[in-house]
Amino acid sequence: MKNKLINFAYFLLLLILPILSCREKISSPDAQFTLKGKVIYNNSALAGAQVNLDSTANYSAVTDAEGNFSISNVSEGAHKLTVYKSLPDSNFTEINKSVTVNSDLELSDLLLPKAVFLYPLTNVTSSSIVLTWSPTDAADFREYKVYRHTTRGLDETTSTLVYVATTIHDTSFTDTELFESTQYYYRIFVMNEYGKLGGSNIESSKTPDKNLIKNGDFESFDNFNKPTDWITENNVWSVSNQKFQSGGYGLRGEVNSYLYEIGGASLRQYIPYTSLVTGKQYTFSFFYNIENLDGNSALKVSLGTNIQTGSSSIISTFIDNTAPSGWQKFSFAFTAPQLTEDLVISCYVNVNIPYNNELWLMWLDNFELERAE
Repeated sequence: MKNKLINFAYFLLLLILPILSCREKISSPDAQFTLKGKVIYNNSALAGAQVNLDSTANYSAVTDAEGNFSISNVSEGAHKLTVYKSLPDSNFTEINKSVTVNSDLELSDLLLPKAVFLYPLTNVTSSSIVLTWSPTDAADFREYKVYRHTTRGLDETTSTLVYVATTIHDTSFTDTELFESTQYYYRIFVMNEYGKLGGSNIESSKTPDKNLIKNGDFESFDNFNKPTDWITENNVWSVSNQKFQSGGYGLRGEVNSYLYEIGGASLRQYIPYTSLVTGKQYTFSFFYNIENLDGNSALKVSLGTNIQTGSSSIISTFIDNTAPSGWQKFSFAFTAPQLTEDLVISCYVNVNIPYNNELWLMWLDNFELERAE
């Protein structure tokens, strides 16, 4: 009986030992292997791509001129493979995938998706910007994410996500409700189900002032009560808080002595011709309050490329002593012509000769030149 038990125990040992030996071989933490591969972009081998396992420096390589890479001493088990390449336009492409290593492994033709290129921003207004970009060719494309920021340091955490496109050929977007006179930066990231596939270059543009006329409300002035950003002559115009259409100040114009005007545009401001877009609609407007105009005197306001009346004027208007009392608004809509010279707003009181020392007192406020968006 004793011999039978010994023989049975020996038989069980012979069965268990091979199983334990095999199990030890499979799960050995000391097993190390080599991972090789070839990276392809735009149907060509890609040199200089960064290859990494598990985001560690020990498992990293750079592809050679033929797009090949090799990582040694890779431990057995599951790993996360990342292949990344920054391109000359500052856009980039990458892939992330899981690989399981239990022997030497070679990955052939790792395809990086085509990086998107964000084109220069267009149709920039004081409140909107149009973006267009080239499509990716990623087979596992999920969405484009458009991010906006007010500095170049924009990513998914520091920036505002403003648009998501889930169709691979949906490659345009109009960003609206923007602030005027603000620099905006944009970047587009390409995503698949598991993460990022790449990012575009960064493009930026500054939205213009909604009102192309600076200090049109006359709320800014110097120590002599002269409005900033305006040219004033003859000491007839000064900022005052006695009357205003809005805000806290208006522009007072007065002649109460022998000083007179005869078409010299004593109040004017120049507007760069590049501020207007040819063929677009604009509105020019201002408020006036005629308190006194003697004789045949009349307020003249013109907008053109010459301070005097002429064919270069877009609008020229006279307001005489028959104007209603109180604040009145003048408004004129026009299509911007092709300009090669700066525009000038010119204001003066036209005096008929003999002028007979005609007296006048009036107020101006809220000059605006805005694009009809």
